[in-house]
Amino acid sequence: MALILNALLAADPANPQVTTLSRQLSRQVKQAGWLSTQERAFALLALGKLARQNAGSTAVAQLLADGKAIGAFSGKDLTVSNVANRQLALRTSGRGSLYYFWETEGISPTGRVREEDAYLQVRRQFLDRTGKALGAPTFRQNDLVVVRITIQSAESAGEVPNVAITDLLPAGLEIENPRIGAVRDLAWATDAAQPDYLDVRDDRLNLFTTATPRPKVFYYLARAVSKGTFKLGPVSADAMYNAEYHSYSGAGVVRVR
Repeated sequence: MALILNALLAADPANPQVTTLSRQLSRQVKQAGWLSTQERAFALLALGKLARQNAGSTAVAQLLADGKAIGAFSGKDLTVSNVANRQLALRTSGRGSLYYFWETEGISPTGRVREEDAYLQVRRQFLDRTGKALGAPTFRQNDLVVVRITIQSAESAGEVPNVAITDLLPAGLEIENPRIGAVRDLAWATDAAQPDYLDVRDDRLNLFTTATPRPKVFYYLARAVSKGTFKLGPVSADAMYNAEYHSYSGAGVVRVR
């Protein structure tokens, strides 16, 4: 990767792939437990060339919401919030390159979600108390639901550490027990893995693990508490230090009768 970036900076420094490759390379260098002298040398050569290319930058930017300035950027990271339903625009001046990213959280009101697997694959399944898979996610009020989450990485990715899995619950369900091993009549779940860390919220379950090409399975219990039809968000898996490793799957609708 360092050789590719080095060649691209020499032949076509304005190529949009420069940004992607430099981000990937810097993350790999930071996360690698051991690098050879040659690997470090080529990485330093490529990243040094990029730094030299941007050393003379005079680029600045102003962020506007509904036509009014809400922040300015002149070198340090700029973070803003409370901009929902406002029209945003960037006004730039000077010479050089500027980078920005957009992060949103929630469930689309249309129910449409872009499902994709990039080096990771996470899947969610609803089961009954006996371990039988439920078809359409339709439950009766007060039903106990076993939620099965499976995570694995692509063979080409190998082990992926620090993966955060988030399962957003629909409004009609509540987490009953995030630790299925404590429930005696669910002893059939013998393939349950232990997360590195578990974070239980009112509306979601977050768990953290290392993804491997061999699937890992996690379970938790939820209960159908409110009647109605509710939007079901996707289950997501993201490598915390490399956003290109991610998976989103399983959006839809849940009905509680």
